[in-house]
Amino acid sequence: MKLKLLEQLKKQPKLLVALGASLGMVAGGAVAWMLVQQKPTAVGLPAGSEVLPQETVALFSFSTNENQLQQLRRLGTPESQSALDRTVADWRDRFLMSNNLNFDRDIKPWVGDEMTVAFLSAAQQATESPVIVLPIAHPEKAQQAFATPKVASGQEAVDRDYKGFKIREVHGQTDRAYAVAVIDNRLVVVSPDPKAIEQAIDVYRGKTSVVQAPGYAQAFRQLETTANPFVRFYLNVPQSIALAANNPMQPLPPQMLIPFQANQGFVAIGTVDRQTVNFEGVGWLPNDSKIRYRTGDQDDRITTLLPAETLLVNSGDSFKQFWQSIDLPQENAPRGTFNPSLVRQSFGNLTGLDFDKDMAAWMDGEYAISLISAPPASPANQSTNPQTNQSRAGILLLAQTSDRRKAEQTFQKLDAVMGDRYRFQVTEAQLGGKPVTTWVSPFSSLSITHGWLDGNVAFIAIGPNLASTILPAPANALAQNTLFQSATESNFQSTDGHFFLDLDRLATPNLPLPLPKLAPNDQKAVNAIRAIGATTAAQDGRTMRYDIQILMNQSSKAPTAQSSPSPSPESSP
Repeated sequence: MKLKLLEQLKKQPKLLVALGASLGMVAGGAVAWMLVQQKPTAVGLPAGSEVLPQETVALFSFSTNENQLQQLRRLGTPESQSALDRTVADWRDRFLMSNNLNFDRDIKPWVGDEMTVAFLSAAQQATESPVIVLPIAHPEKAQQAFATPKVASGQEAVDRDYKGFKIREVHGQTDRAYAVAVIDNRLVVVSPDPKAIEQAIDVYRGKTSVVQAPGYAQAFRQLETTANPFVRFYLNVPQSIALAANNPMQPLPPQMLIPFQANQGFVAIGTVDRQTVNFEGVGWLPNDSKIRYRTGDQDDRITTLLPAETLLVNSGDSFKQFWQSIDLPQENAPRGTFNPSLVRQSFGNLTGLDFDKDMAAWMDGEYAISLISAPPASPANQSTNPQTNQSRAGILLLAQTSDRRKAEQTFQKLDAVMGDRYRFQVTEAQLGGKPVTTWVSPFSSLSITHGWLDGNVAFIAIGPNLASTILPAPANALAQNTLFQSATESNFQSTDGHFFLDLDRLATPNLPLPLPKLAPNDQKAVNAIRAIGATTAAQDGRTMRYDIQILMNQSSKAPTAQSSPSPSPESSP
């Protein structure tokens, strides 16, 4: 039978060719399938993801659609609009113009829908060197742009080969030197550090990419339903914390990392809607994390207990869990951020108590940490000093407990410490029909009141007359504040917590607060914002969803025509 089959194949060479082609297609398809399995697709992910290493610290992908930028330019005040134009000019023109390049002439004709700026880990390269990835939408125009090196006076271009790819290095001006390579006629990779270009080539040729970073692709694909984002970004949180702790040239202010300290990663996308900048985000815990988010319907009652005059609030479903999530070893905490170790140490030194055992342990229900505008003192208690009688802001902590006995034991110990050690006047009284205890320091410079609200919710109010904002229950609660509602609007079926910052009222001149004076450009940005709000919801035990709204002040004037101002030497993106 085998001989007959061979004879038939010899007599019909076309059949032999067809069979061989079929086998080749099957084999080729199998090889292609294996390659696809080994190298996950980057479709739907930020541009250039497939050439960035798994250890990438952070990446930001910006839309190249000019309509997106125009939408942003319509927000805020004339001053903030001008500041945005200058920042765009810095990003777009400072590096380009100094190297005899022009965005409209040399990049815009061929670039794709978005460009990515990535920061690699300190172990891989100099942390101050970003990697810029530009997707090619029109290969012919890109070839024309790169056919002849464009160099500035005093520069020279040198081409070299690296694993089959041409890297063009521009030398001559150290602070403006850069390297560029075209990968697979699909991506242009640019960096001040030639080693970063080599890394991108290595990743393209098989090294592990950021696409395979735990949670990266899954998180972005959860947010695919949102159309036309102007920015998408990713943070490798442990790497970002290490970068912030050890290098001043971090891509993000270290304070922004506080809410995500327990996470392995965080991704978000940004859109513009009328007078609001919206961000949707996903954060996830490491597989070996001992923290697990609570799931299911939460009460979300805490904001009904706060007054409408609340200026800032951070709330959640468990202070104990929140404390654990931000509790990093002191040596790993980002510089300039809130450090739980310092709180723990200071609390122990001041009171002789253990913050974890005597405080955080019983705060296992809903909580809120807030800054509230307190009313002036009553006429009977007013001072002859007018500054003492004006409106002030105080700190209010609310915490629900399932172990009230443990909480009351802690308060009894604190009452004794404040009276015996620090000679505070400790008094008990009734306020709004509830018993409260107040500590007043010598010379009445500090007043602290603690007590209980309905539902086993303990409160500590730091500031004179501050407890009167919640006892009796406020007629106008924060939950009914229209600005709060707009800033924390969300489609989540159940929520775990909120963040709210009323910048309009916080910047009121007659509200004295011990806040540092902002730089002029930062102050312009603050003046452009009415409020910032965020809502969180646990998707499962390891994943948290975020909805963030930045409500902008509306300018009475339309933005002026955008120009390309010369970048100021002292400004920084």
